[in-house]
Amino acid sequence: MNMPTHEYQRLLIRLLAMTLIVSALFAAFPQLDIYTAAVFYQDGFWMNEVPALQFIRMALIWGMTGFALFLLLLFVLALVRRRPVRALGYALAVILTGPLFLVNSVLKNNWGRARPEDIMVFGGDKIFTPAYFYTDQCDTNCSFTSGEGGAIATVAILIAFFAWPKLGKTGRRRLLAGLGALVLFGAGLRVAMGQHFLSDTLLSILFCALVAAVFYRVFYPDNRRSA
Repeated sequence: MNMPTHEYQRLLIRLLAMTLIVSALFAAFPQLDIYTAAVFYQDGFWMNEVPALQFIRMALIWGMTGFALFLLLLFVLALVRRRPVRALGYALAVILTGPLFLVNSVLKNNWGRARPEDIMVFGGDKIFTPAYFYTDQCDTNCSFTSGEGGAIATVAILIAFFAWPKLGKTGRRRLLAGLGALVLFGAGLRVAMGQHFLSDTLLSILFCALVAAVFYRVFYPDNRRSA
């Protein structure tokens, strides 16, 4: 379960590099958000009106909520029975800090970025603002960053965390492919529905992945001495 220091450092550096690259890309070319949102716009973001897609979205939300509550239940039961809780404690810390605190409480409720469907380019009355740009175009539950994108990424990371030690190479490849497709679909759906910009979803995924990586070393320090 414990990742060697060199592997952990390599993973953390890659995540930081990806976050910096994505941030720099959208800072240099903020219109990328407009171009990608426009792909799904035709007299409105029509996918947001499709009942089947709304049902799938709600199923994902209930699934993610159920996953978190199930982990909380297991954590409480483990405490009562005086069994090891480190893995469950790690999972709950990641959920509370990433999608719940950082994404939803700090960013979405304070940064004020209007959603795609609300900006003037797409028929709304709000002004488009780039990622990271602090503004007053939205009061609460705003576009930057994506709550559902961060949540689905966190769920995928934790599923991989629990399943990884039990799988061989083939199983791990299949797991990564399946979870990657889940994150791509779930986060991409918010872009297609005009509820989030591409930068919102990508950065939310990366922020939550960084939170998971940082807490991993907090809960699983590498105490082995170097040769």
